[in-house]
This record gives sequence, structure tokens and C-alpha cells, in this order.
Amino acid sequence: MGILRRFFEDTTETLAITPWRQIWLQKCDLIAIFSVFLLLLVVMMIFKDHLAKNKRLVKIFTYGTLLFSFVYVGLVLKAQPTTTNIVIMTSSLKEGGFPLGLFLMEPYIFLSFVFIFLTIIPWGRGVFCGWLCPYGAMVELLNKLYMKLFPKFRLHISEKIHWKLIYLKYVIFAVIFGVSFYSFMLSEYLAEVEPFKSFVLKLHRQWYFVLYFVLITAGSLVVYRAYCRYLCPLGAALSLPSLIKFMPLAKLRRHDFCGTCKICGRECNAQAITPEGKIRQSECLDCLECQMNFWDEDRCPALIKKKKEGQGASSKGQREKILTSLSLLLFAFFISLMLFSPSLSYAKTLIVGTEYQTITEALKKAKAGDVIEVKGGEHKERIRIDKAVYLKGVNNPTLIGNGGVIVEIASRGVIVEGFTIIDESPSSDLAASGIYITKEAEGAVVKNNRLYGVMHGVWSVGAKGIRVENNTIESKKKLDLNHRGNGIYLTNSQEATIIGNRIENCRDGMYIEVSHDGKIIDNEIKNSRYAIHTMWVDRITFTKNRAISNLVGFAIMYSKQSTIADNVSVGNQTHGMLIIQTTRSNITGNTVIGNARGVFFYNSVFNNLFSNLIMNNHLGLHSWGGSEDNAVKGNSFISNKVQVKFIAGKDQQWDNNYWSDYMGWDMTGDGVGDMPYESNTVVDHILWRYPAAKLLYASASFQLLWMLEKQFPILKVPKVFDSKPSMLPLHKDWKEVKAKYPYNPEKYLGDIEKIPVTH
Repeated sequence: MGILRRFFEDTTETLAITPWRQIWLQKCDLIAIFSVFLLLLVVMMIFKDHLAKNKRLVKIFTYGTLLFSFVYVGLVLKAQPTTTNIVIMTSSLKEGGFPLGLFLMEPYIFLSFVFIFLTIIPWGRGVFCGWLCPYGAMVELLNKLYMKLFPKFRLHISEKIHWKLIYLKYVIFAVIFGVSFYSFMLSEYLAEVEPFKSFVLKLHRQWYFVLYFVLITAGSLVVYRAYCRYLCPLGAALSLPSLIKFMPLAKLRRHDFCGTCKICGRECNAQAITPEGKIRQSECLDCLECQMNFWDEDRCPALIKKKKEGQGASSKGQREKILTSLSLLLFAFFISLMLFSPSLSYAKTLIVGTEYQTITEALKKAKAGDVIEVKGGEHKERIRIDKAVYLKGVNNPTLIGNGGVIVEIASRGVIVEGFTIIDESPSSDLAASGIYITKEAEGAVVKNNRLYGVMHGVWSVGAKGIRVENNTIESKKKLDLNHRGNGIYLTNSQEATIIGNRIENCRDGMYIEVSHDGKIIDNEIKNSRYAIHTMWVDRITFTKNRAISNLVGFAIMYSKQSTIADNVSVGNQTHGMLIIQTTRSNITGNTVIGNARGVFFYNSVFNNLFSNLIMNNHLGLHSWGGSEDNAVKGNSFISNKVQVKFIAGKDQQWDNNYWSDYMGWDMTGDGVGDMPYESNTVVDHILWRYPAAKLLYASASFQLLWMLEKQFPILKVPKVFDSKPSMLPLHKDWKEVKAKYPYNPEKYLGDIEKIPVTH
């Protein structure tokens, strides 16, 4: 996978970076895993005879493959082909062209259809429907569980009714396909008969879609895969080639005796075997059950009667291996062609400054997949990009606007690179932005741009999978801090990647709300209100970011299951890390220096605070408002004026940390203090109330007071105690880090003063 990524990166240096290639570059690791899985399925079909001879191996392979298709292919990649994809293809051909670049922007769906195309001829519908279809895999797994739990509650459709019901799916497909020639939108509404969209969206839809999904799935348990067998229009479309007499080319093995033996027919859950003993390939899901019987010498009557019956099949087997090997080679060739063919690598290039006078003019002439090069100079125009093009600035052209949106991205797969964008409007307009990304712009890329004087720098509303990389962003610094816009503003923008940006003088460097599963990496934010501010985001990764000299460094609010690792938060006026109503997140390896409060937990539980360097803050760690049951381990608390302040209803044990104010000793020489470290002691309260008393910190009177409290505790409040305090800092380079970030905290802010938590 690393080799594949390096190949893509090398080719993008020498070839025109089309939007689809950029998407494949971003997702090449996932694409590699998916491609290997598809090849594995092809290999399985090639060697299915050998596989079918080992029932245990078939069972392991079946469960593993179905689980992978259900979870990884369906829920992670969302690679669920639909009838709408087929309608789009035919509609494009009807209009006289096939926009290959557009289909390449959905790499997993594209590869799925390549797989279907190359397997349906030799083996039929069953390879996809029985092994790869994510929804089908889920229903198959649920059926196996249902048969174990409720074997008696299964409705069996009679042969007479079954062989009539199978045509219903063809009628549904014909209606959807026929309506598409009249109205594409109407056909898309009719395609909601497929529960696939609700499946890949994990039921995050209106209640009636969820109810339909539940009913259709439950019905497919009572009647084995009823939807797949009788209703699925996609299955009908994929079955059409198998209606031709000689299709598929490599048919499943049968004995002459199979016309009278009913073992396989009775055991076929899909009822794909006719009363005459023939396998109807248009209904077969390639479960391999009949093939296991074919090779079972203890079960198959034909083999029991005549052990050498398999000799007659050798020539057929040789022909099948040739056909399937050819399919494998075709699959590999087709993928190589898509990825590396020079004819597909180069896009048409339109040049603004010579061929076209304005960017808008070039956009009108461009087609999806084209590159628009804009030469240096000033361009006073607002642009809307509604095609999948690569808008590339050459020699740093400048786009100048006067309020409002300067660049609007309204199509998936757009790339905008190499521009300076300036907003000359002096007023505060919260609807303005340098680059605005609409929900239609899935996979948009904004990189290597410089945005100055803009309200919001890059603002995304609803776009999925965007990438904002290596941009410099500065808001309207002449305005009051709270009247400026956000450097990067994400709303309902899932799976975003924000990497390598430099942001300064904004309200919030990044404001992220209701945007899950993103990656925020290696960004630097200075002189803003909140460096990174999140509201209701889950499963976000924040790593290697730097928040320097802001009001607040990291403000992670109303979030869960996030990773906050290896970041730097220094010199912020109030909080280095403000953790509010955040649960089950990992806060590890961060450097928090010179803030009024280092880390502040408020109403946050079940988080891990591990291996952080918390140094030279006025208050190192403040835990309040029900923030109990957080694990605090392996941190170095060094030279904070107040190491820890803990307000809660019960004691909390935080072991294996280093506390620079620890007054114990190590008689055993194992590097661990012999006495526990405790907070909320009389000494702590004296220091909180009378900071000047720190001058007496090492005096005999303080030592005596500390020891007396151990023997005769007089302060009955919940405490934090570390039963295994480290005698030496756990961060060996703490002196070098302190010299690198020589920030001194602002005056300690008391609890009366509130930090705004809304946007």
C-alpha cells in the first residue's frame, strides 16, 4: 500500500492531477485493501472446486468474507452499488458520451462495477450477490444467526409460487429503468425500493426509511433473503446475462444423476435448483453448498455409486480454469489501464490569460476532468465551480473580492490550488468567505492557497471527504476578535482532512461542528480566540497541531471517542486544553506550557490523559463539574504554580505521574516514591489562598505540616492521590522543551470569570 501511495505521488508530480486521480491518491490505502479483496474473490471462484472439497475451509471463508463485505465494504467504504448507478450509465450513453472521469471519482463503486462486469460473464450474478454485496452479506449473516435461534419460524415458499415471484424483481427494474428515460429524478425516487441508502447511512434517515429498512430486512429473515430473490432491481439487472442459454460460461458442476437426486434441491435456501435438478444461474447466489455435495463421497449418491465419476469432468474443469484465469487477467489489465494509461492521465488544459480572459469564461467551456490554469496577475471576479475541474494557479494569481463568497465549490472532485485570495471589504459579514464548499462538493481539495482579509477562510457546509491542505489563512485582523470569522469552518462535513495549514488572527482558527471522523493534522494557529474549537463532533483525530498565543488552545466540547495526540498548546491566555462534556477520548503525548490553565476537564468522563507534558502553567490540571472516572497516567507535571485542582464527590487515584512538588522520597531506589502524592491537602489550600506562601514551600514548617496531615487528617475533602509517583520527570527532554517554549502564564483566572463556549 505504501508503494502504491508513492507511485501515485510520483505520477502526480509529472502528470496533470485530474480530480479523480487526486481522490484515488487520498484513498489509495483503502483502495488497495479493497482491490486485494476483489482479487481474492476472483481467486476463490477459480479454485472453488478445491475449496468445496473442504467443508470446514468453506465455512471459515464464507463467514470471513461476509463479515468483511458487511463491515468494511459496506459500513466503512460504503461501496454499495445501486440501480441508480446503472441508470446514470445508460443516461450518459443516451446523451452521447460516457464521463469516465465522473465515475472514477467514486473509486469503490467504480471497482465494484468493474468486478461485476468481469465476473458476471464467466460465473453469473452470484459472485456479487452472494459474496460482495454489503447489504446481501449482512442479510446472509443475519439469516445464519436466525436459523440457529429460530429454526422453526421460517416460511418456505412453495416451488410453484417461487418460480413466479422471481419475475417481480425484473418488473421493478423495468419500471425504474423505463421511467429514467422520462425523468431521472423520478427514477431515483423509485429506486428507494432498495434499502441500500439507509444501510450505508447507518439508518441516519427519516423514520419511514428506517421502518422500511427494518421491515424488508426482517422479511428477508422469515423468508430466506426474500428481498434479494424477489424484489431487488439491481439483482434483476445483474441476472439478465444469465437468461441467455449459454451463460454463464463456467457453470457449476453437476452429475447426470442430479436429475433424480433431490439432496441439493432440498438444501438450496435460494431455491435456485429446478425440480428437474438444473441450477438456474440467474437465481444462484454461489453459496457452494451444492458443490460441496458434488465432491462429498459420503453424501453424493452418484459418487457413492461410482467413485470415478469425476474423471469425465476433467476436460470441463480444464476449460473452466482457462476461462477463469482469463477473467483474472482481464480484471488486472482493466485496473492497470484505469490507473496508469497515459490516455487517461492527461486532461484537457484551458489557460486563462491567453486562451480565455476570465476564469468564469474558462469554467463555462471546461468539462469534468479538465485542468484550468490561471496565470499570475489580479482577477477581480467571483467564481462558482460546478464541474469536477482542477483550478490551478500558476505564478500565484490573485483573486480579489469585496465581501460575500469569492470562490464557491459546488461539484464533487474539484481541486483549487495556488491562489492568493483577498477580500477588500472592511465590514463584518458572517455569510462571507474566501472559499465556500457546498454539500455537493464531495472530495473537494483546497491546497497551497493564501487567504488574507477574508471573513471565513475555507467554509464547508455538508461536504464529505474534503481535504484542506497547506493553506495560509488570516481573517480581518482590524476587526475586534469576536467579530472576525473562522479560519476553517466545518459544518456537517464528515471525514474531512485538515492538514498543514497556517492560521492567524481569526475568531476561531478552526470551528468544527457536527462533523465526524475527520483528521486534523500538523496545523498551526496563532493569535485567535480558540485555536481549535469543536462542538458535537465524534471520532476526530487531532495530532501534531500547534496552538500558540491564543485565548484558548484546544476547546474540545460535546464530543466523544476523539484522539488528541502529540499536539502543542503554549502561551494561551486562559486554557491550553479545554475539555467540556467530552467522553471516551484519548489525550496523549501533548505539550501544554505557559497557559493560565493547562488542562481543564468539565463534566467529562472516561477519558485517558496519558503521557502529557504539563509545565509552567498557572494551574496544571483542573478537574471540575463531575469530571470523575478519567484515567490520568504517565504525565509530567512540572513547575505549575498549582499542580492540580480537583473538585468532585469522591477520591480519585491517578498513578505513575511525575509531580515536581512531590515532597516524598525513594528509599528503595526504584524510581518510585515511597509515599503517595496527594492533592487537595492543607498545604494546597494554603498555597491556593496565599500564593506568596510558596516562598516557604521547602521550609521545615511546611514539611512538618504536610507530615502531620498524613497522620492526623483535618481536611475532609475528596483528594487526588498518586500511589506510585515518579521521582524523575517522565519526559526526558523537558528542559529543552521549556527552553523552546519560554512562555509564562497570564494571571490566573478565577472560577467567576467565564470563557465563552458558543460560536
